[in-house]
Amino acid sequence: MGVSIFGVKGLPMVKQGDDLAELIADALRRQGESLRDKDVLVVTQKIVSKAEGRRVKLDEVKPSSFAKHIGETMEKDPRLAEVVLRETARIIGMK
Repeated sequence: MGVSIFGVKGLPMVKQGDDLAELIADALRRQGESLRDKDVLVVTQKIVSKAEGRRVKLDEVKPSSFAKHIGETMEKDPRLAEVVLRETARIIGMK
């Protein structure tokens, strides 16, 4: 028994409402692969967010004063900081 790591090729562009399990299973079949007991499947948050319809147009985001502070402190776009804050339960630390 060993470890084998490979990417799933041939996934289409994921859009809102897509069934990720079905898309991944179809792509694996086309590669001649399948999931077996004890396999580990890693899926990026990006395609999960797309399937859930959780995309955000950054130019439509109005940053809060706290997001502006974080943006200045971290040298990041405050709109991006605002999006992160909306999805964050708590902030543990900033570097």
